[in-house]
Amino acid sequence: MRRHIMLGAVTIAATALALLLVLQTTRQTEPQRARIAVLTRRDVVVGDAALFAGMEKAAEDSKVILNYVVVPPTATLAEEQLLAEQEIADGAGAVLLEPVSTAGSGKMAEELSLEPSAAQLRDERAYLRGLLGERADMEAAGHFGSVSADNYAIGVVLGKEIAELLPDGGRIALLPESDARGSIAARRQGIREALRGSAVQGQEETQGVALLVGLEDSALTAAAESAAAEEKRPLVVGVGNSNRNIYALDRGDIADMIVINEFNMGYLAVAEAKKKLSSGLREMEQLRVGDTLVARDTMFSAENQKLLFPLVR
Repeated sequence: MRRHIMLGAVTIAATALALLLVLQTTRQTEPQRARIAVLTRRDVVVGDAALFAGMEKAAEDSKVILNYVVVPPTATLAEEQLLAEQEIADGAGAVLLEPVSTAGSGKMAEELSLEPSAAQLRDERAYLRGLLGERADMEAAGHFGSVSADNYAIGVVLGKEIAELLPDGGRIALLPESDARGSIAARRQGIREALRGSAVQGQEETQGVALLVGLEDSALTAAAESAAAEEKRPLVVGVGNSNRNIYALDRGDIADMIVINEFNMGYLAVAEAKKKLSSGLREMEQLRVGDTLVARDTMFSAENQKLLFPLVR
């Protein structure tokens, strides 16, 4: 059973997922299925998205109800916080929140972690909070529980792959250009470290490079499209998991792609929330999900097929 609340126009963003987990435990006189709200920037299509499929599987196994709220792409962190607070007021036992930005997410988490008011105590409610998600990095990580990918390690793997693809060196450009999100900054840092001492040089302009790097799914799509428009087509590598980029990998438009296991990310997020709801004394954990470097000649292995197409049985 699910409720869907669609708020404004939504773009299917790439991927660095960060989920703020707001937990509420309430003493009840009879068993009741907990409701978990999921605030996301993505269009919620369970049949097409590994993340939501993982959440649905965990909800089925844990016997909880998921309520999806799609946050407008123009929403500020403050507006997103209001949505989270509204979900709590409406009775959500937990809120899985994908922050619209890394900057300020730690402050938001702290504010959502304030002690309950006297009125809340009279209502026999106690609030327990943590942080879950891939973009739950830098600012908030370490203070709250998290489910995330190791973004620095992803950057190191990409850097090593770039060095192998360009043994004689060459110029590369990384997309997106902004480091506003901690996950993107960590991936950039990993790439720089892996390429230290090599003949590979970075530049801001995408034209005239030997290789383009997409640091998230939408940026990888943009990199592949930019490369296709070049007379001398550069190589393309990056992080992605959308069907569009999987097909681009199969066509050879993308040389290598790191795929984060978003099915596990979604599953662990809901499962961790349910465990915390069931045991208020349980400490929130900082969990990692795996990632795999997939190339055109390895994408059809049994293991990689499960990773790329987790919804296919």
